[in-house]
Amino acid sequence: MLTMRLLWWQHLPLLILIQLVWPNSWTYGEAFLNFRSSFGGPQQFRCSIAKYPCQRQWHCLDCYQLKYPENQVNGPRKETVGATVGAVVAALIVIIIMVIFYICLMRVRRLAQTSETASSMPSPVELGMGNTCAPSCDAHKIRQLTILELEQATRNFSESNIIGGGRFGLVYKGLLQDGSIVALKRRLFALTQDFTHQVEQIARIHQHLVKLVGYYEDSHQQLLVYEYLHNGNVGNHLYDNDGLPIGKLNIRQRLSIALGASKGLEHLHGRDPPLLHTHFRTSNVLVDENFTAKVSDYGFCKLQNNADQAGSSNIDCFFDPELKFSQNFSEKSDVYNFGVFLFELTSGCEALYRNHSNCKENLVFQVSKNSKYLDKFLDITLRDHEKFAAMKIMELALLCLDVSFRRPSMRQIVAELEQIQQTEIAPLHSHKINVIAAVTLGSELFK
Repeated sequence: MLTMRLLWWQHLPLLILIQLVWPNSWTYGEAFLNFRSSFGGPQQFRCSIAKYPCQRQWHCLDCYQLKYPENQVNGPRKETVGATVGAVVAALIVIIIMVIFYICLMRVRRLAQTSETASSMPSPVELGMGNTCAPSCDAHKIRQLTILELEQATRNFSESNIIGGGRFGLVYKGLLQDGSIVALKRRLFALTQDFTHQVEQIARIHQHLVKLVGYYEDSHQQLLVYEYLHNGNVGNHLYDNDGLPIGKLNIRQRLSIALGASKGLEHLHGRDPPLLHTHFRTSNVLVDENFTAKVSDYGFCKLQNNADQAGSSNIDCFFDPELKFSQNFSEKSDVYNFGVFLFELTSGCEALYRNHSNCKENLVFQVSKNSKYLDKFLDITLRDHEKFAAMKIMELALLCLDVSFRRPSMRQIVAELEQIQQTEIAPLHSHKINVIAAVTLGSELFK
C-alpha cells in the first residue's frame, strides 16, 4: 500500500496533465483509460513510467473503471478540443488585459513622479515673456470661457451682482459651474486691441498676485475673470466711508500686508521685460481669509486704451507728480504709488480727505509738508508699543515719494520691510517691548 501511494505522488503531475487533456473524465482511473486508448499499451508508450510493474499491468486499472456508457468514456473529441481551445483563448485574453492594465498603471505613476519633480524646481515660462519664474509662481493655462457660462454665473449680469468698478469696467461677483466664486471685470465697446495675446502675457500664478482664471471677448465686450477674495481690499479694513480710521488691523497685520503687496510688485518688476502696474492703489490690494495681500489689476498698461490714459487727474493722490504723460511711466512711478499706499496703511486714513474740497488738503501733501512730525499722522487706534514699527514704515514711505532717482527699488523695499518685521515685530510677539527702542535698522536707505 505504501508503494502505491508513493507511485501516485510521483506521477501526480502526469495525472493532472491527463485530466487537463480529458476534462470530461471524472476519475483518474478513467483518465488512464483514455490515456491508454490514445497511446495504446505500455509497449507503445516508452517513457519512465514503463519501469514500474504496476503501470505495465494495464488490466489492473479496469477495476477503477466506472460503468459509463462507451460513448461517454471516449467522448466526442471535437467538443473536448473546442472547450480546451476556448479556455486557452479566454485565459490569453485575461492575461493580455492584465498586462495592458499594468502598463497603463506604471505610465500614470511615472507621469505623476515627473510632474512632482518638475513642480519642485523653477522652470522657464513660455507665455511670450521668455523669463524664468520663481518656485512661488508658475505659468498656467487660463480658460477661454463662453458668454453662456458668464451669463449664468452673474444671473445675466444682474445689477445685484455688481460689487465695484474700475478702469476696465464694472466688476461682477459670479459663481461658475465648477462651484468657484469669481470676480468678473467687464468692458463694453471701448475694446483693447490684441486682447487675447495681452491676457496670456499677464496670466501668471504668484502668491501675492490675484489669480486670473479666464477671459472672454466678442465684437462688443471683453471680460476678465479673477479669483474672488472674500475680505475685499485693504481700504475696507483701514477706514470708514468718511476716510477715517476704524482700527481693525494691528501693526503685525499691516506689516504683513505691506510686505505681501511689495513682493507682488517686485515680481512684476522682475520680469523680462518688466511688467508695470501703472495703477497701484490701496483698493487694488486685496486680502484673503488669512489677510495675505494679493495685488490685483496688474498689467493693465497693456489693456488700457486712450480713454483710460486720459483719466489721470491732479486730484489723484497716487499719481506721480513727475509724470506728464502716461507713456513715461516706469518702475519708479509704481514705487511712488506704493509710498502713498504705505501712508494710508500706517495712518489709517484715506489719502484724499473727503471733507476737503482743496486738492492740496490730502494726506500726501500734509505728510510731505510736516515730515519732522510723522508721529502726528500715525493711526490713533494703534497701541503705544506698535507705533515705533509704524514710524519705520512711514519713513520708508517718505523715501518712496522722493524724486524718482532717489526712490528705492521694489527689491530694496521688500528687504527693508523684512528687516522691520524681523527687528520690530518679533520682539513684540515675544513681549520684549522694552528692547525695541534699542534696535536700529541696518539699512542703507536711512543713512
